[in-house]
Amino acid sequence: MADVLDKVLGDYFTGRLEANIELRKMEIQYNVNRTPDENIGGGRKQNDYNNPIELRMIKEQQDEQLQSWILQKNIIDVFYPTAVDYQQRVLKARYGRHESWIDIALAEHVEIRTVIRWRDDFKDGILGHLLSTLKPMSFLGHVIDKKVAEKGA
Repeated sequence: MADVLDKVLGDYFTGRLEANIELRKMEIQYNVNRTPDENIGGGRKQNDYNNPIELRMIKEQQDEQLQSWILQKNIIDVFYPTAVDYQQRVLKARYGRHESWIDIALAEHVEIRTVIRWRDDFKDGILGHLLSTLKPMSFLGHVIDKKVAEKGA
């Protein structure tokens, strides 16, 4: 689970998540008319409503991967500005610039465990909101049970 959440954060801070969203929207836009013709017998389709903009919007709303990426981006967009400035610096350094924990700790003048804890605090804050968008789903129940047990102890 940590690897999946780290990948989402890495994609967000490098701009890959935004690029994935735009690329998927373009794929939907240019592939919207590529539905196979099932009218083999001839004749015209009856009651055919053909508005390309509305069809594209419907396809975007029905695309689970696109909606998952958009939700991930929106959740991080909401939570990142509310994080404390030192957490923001750590997240940008780790996921945006791929700096090592040692370099980040030296820059912040704290121990490595401290910067990792700052990162973990942010991840714990967004994990509950991102659960529905993360894969693999079978592993999520174990993570939730573990988090609940840690908080209760």
